[in-house]
Amino acid sequence: MANQFKIIKTGGSYILYDTGIIAEPTVALFDRDYHTNQHTRQKKSMPQAEGGIGRAKVVYFPYEGKTFVLKHYYRGGAVASILKDQYLGFNVEKSRAFKEWRLLKKMHELALPVPEAIAAHVERDSFFYRADLITVKIEDTKTLADVLTARAVAAEQWWKIGECIKRFHDRGIYHADLNARNILLSETGDVYLIDFDNSYFRADSAKWKMANLSRLKRSLLKFKKNTAGFHFDEDNWTALLAGYRQ
Repeated sequence: MANQFKIIKTGGSYILYDTGIIAEPTVALFDRDYHTNQHTRQKKSMPQAEGGIGRAKVVYFPYEGKTFVLKHYYRGGAVASILKDQYLGFNVEKSRAFKEWRLLKKMHELALPVPEAIAAHVERDSFFYRADLITVKIEDTKTLADVLTARAVAAEQWWKIGECIKRFHDRGIYHADLNARNILLSETGDVYLIDFDNSYFRADSAKWKMANLSRLKRSLLKFKKNTAGFHFDEDNWTALLAGYRQ
């Protein structure tokens, strides 16, 4: 499988991709403005041209019968207003995009419910770089946050969410931003995790796993506080923990 992974360099741009999925990509594939304008001109019947994954803004675009998701990496925290989308770094393999792409590939091999990684792009400029990631859109899903804003979720579904998170934890995968926007629910009740920026494999420890779950609960409580009619309570959390501990 690894021999299908290839890096091409064009000027200051590096593209990591899977030759078994996509023919040699160009930098133009990562042009957000182009895809947004194409969507507007062609008026394609897609759910939307733009959206969000966690903090990141994404663009959806069609490609050979699939819908691709293009994510551009933006800074968070206090430095965001200054550096915006620039990251310090010289080694492209240590870039946010390359690391997330390779992690997605490993998780996909482990049959975990994650988006399929297509290509990662890093553009270096002196001491800084900018980065993008393309994945395949998981169709017919909504974020847990959106679902709970609209309706209550049955205990069985909460159980499945807990069971899904446990599968990742059992493999030693730490999700750096486990929140209600990074959990997807399908119309048939399947559960997926998305947005693995800054996530990684960790040595087995109950401490970080419980801290990861606590992060998710804080996210749910924050939504409940800030969103009128948000459907979350302690019984829901108990059902999630039951699925996690099964």
